[in-house]
Amino acid sequence: MFGGDLSATLEMLQHLIPSNVALRSLKLDCAQLDDSSIKYLAIPQLEELSLQSCDSFTAGLLFEIGENCKKLRSLSIELGWIDDKPDILSYTAGLEQLLRGCSQLESLCLMFDGSPFDNRKFAAIWGLAAPTLKVLDLGYVLEKDVKEIFNLKNSHLSKSLLCHSTIQMKEDKNRVFPNLQKLCLALDWISDSLMGIISKNLPFLTHLDLRDEPVEEPYAAVDLTNWGIQQTSGCSRLRHLSLVRSQEFCPTSFKRVNDLGILLMAENCSNLESIRLGGFCRITDAGFRAILHACPNLQKLELLRTTQLTDLVFHDISATPLSLAHVSLRSCDLITDFSIINLVYCKNLQVLDLKGCRGVGDDALKAVSFLTKLKTLQLNSSDISDLGLSYLGSGNAPLVSLSLRSCPRVTHRGISSLVAGSLVQTLQNLDLSNIPNLTDNAIKALGKSGVQIVELRLRECPRITDTSIMVLASMQIPGQGYGCTLRLLDIYNSGGITELSFLWFKKPYFSRLRWLGIGLNLNGDIVDTLAKNRPLLRISQGHEIDRGRQDLSDGFFRHDIEEEDELEQWLRNEEDQNEDEDEIEQWLRVVDEVALPS
Repeated sequence: MFGGDLSATLEMLQHLIPSNVALRSLKLDCAQLDDSSIKYLAIPQLEELSLQSCDSFTAGLLFEIGENCKKLRSLSIELGWIDDKPDILSYTAGLEQLLRGCSQLESLCLMFDGSPFDNRKFAAIWGLAAPTLKVLDLGYVLEKDVKEIFNLKNSHLSKSLLCHSTIQMKEDKNRVFPNLQKLCLALDWISDSLMGIISKNLPFLTHLDLRDEPVEEPYAAVDLTNWGIQQTSGCSRLRHLSLVRSQEFCPTSFKRVNDLGILLMAENCSNLESIRLGGFCRITDAGFRAILHACPNLQKLELLRTTQLTDLVFHDISATPLSLAHVSLRSCDLITDFSIINLVYCKNLQVLDLKGCRGVGDDALKAVSFLTKLKTLQLNSSDISDLGLSYLGSGNAPLVSLSLRSCPRVTHRGISSLVAGSLVQTLQNLDLSNIPNLTDNAIKALGKSGVQIVELRLRECPRITDTSIMVLASMQIPGQGYGCTLRLLDIYNSGGITELSFLWFKKPYFSRLRWLGIGLNLNGDIVDTLAKNRPLLRISQGHEIDRGRQDLSDGFFRHDIEEEDELEQWLRNEEDQNEDEDEIEQWLRVVDEVALPS
């Protein structure tokens, strides 16, 4: 992989891409790029291409990839908003060229809004998809469009497309996506008819991930019911199932699925290894227990906003053959310490997500501290205190990622206890946002311990001040510079941080920092100066920094600390060569203009 998740510029690509004739895999953040850089992205020898934040590109990007990248096996593109009619027409033609040209694709991920596209044309184009395609991930599409795509046969497609384009279709009577194994879709709603069509037309499906975002309460004819959820039994090879209803636009849930539907599904899907259910308000403990007892191979269990889930579901989990490695119980208000104490019988737990479980407290952490494989623990808005953190600090859980966001009982004493033991050797990702009583002493404890933090979030901590920035900047590992391990720091709206603290973001401090979250009220001159002097640094004002899905179980972050690819090495050299002698004076002048009264 070349490029990683750096935000590239045209100059960088001009310097590095032409000299790498053997380049096969490229991953870039394209926030600073536009169509002028396409020739450096759509290069013929690529087999894997991942482009994020392509908001400034036109449909020409799709055209050129389809025209030049004939060897592509994996493609992921995050496109911008498509709204007016000329854009829709050009993107339709661009998608057609992409699918026609990339005939060896095995994995395709297109993050875009497909709802403005013409229903008939959009569906018909997918008949061009490579028969080798095994993974399809689409950002947002309408349920009716998806049904149209999967209902059409290639023989029908050829007649339809001749009316709208000059596409030459192969004479193939099979349906589209004959070898598809993984399907991920974001939809306007999930319906019974959609589930039936997927089950009927995708016989090799092993992964099904559907998420809907209704803007209003779905009526019965287009909603998911017990009948629809049972259709998953038609996918005999299914191993991973995710059905989630978002409440982003409308406070709704799957109101037409109850325990009966789940019982029948579990009976016919006993080979499931992973299941995620979100927004099922009518399923009770009986339905969830049916899943645990009917799926002996289950390793990943995620239950999100399941309002009737209680401790009874897990009271006899020790009697099951389950070997759960990932458990998420987000916003399950009735879960208490009792459930977590029972879950500890699953000795292979690596990820435990308890965000929004307000009934979970210190006794749960005492039990969790004995899990010797646990890497990720999310405790947002739980009832833990400094006592619970002392259990973690003295325990055996080798945590890599820990979130204590919105835990009001946590103070600097708990953070000191947390890093007083073996966690100092493993902890890399720490979220301490929105903790009202957290002070600079907590950051001093981190600095004194020598813990190698890679990502630190301190959003909306009113008692965190400039002192914390000074401490972080001064953290040093011999031979690697100051503040050397931090890759992400988010200090948005932390009340005690002033403009003066930004003196510490100049070189040589925070030499590996790549993401910085700051407040909206920060003077623009300071932001501009910081961006100019630190071109590798991505600055987010107000928005939560999202680095995407990270797998902490394979040592990703430790690898991230130790290695830089060629692109990043070159960029750091360029920074050193272009450093001005009067940089300190420049920074002081900018800060003085902001901080001192006129």
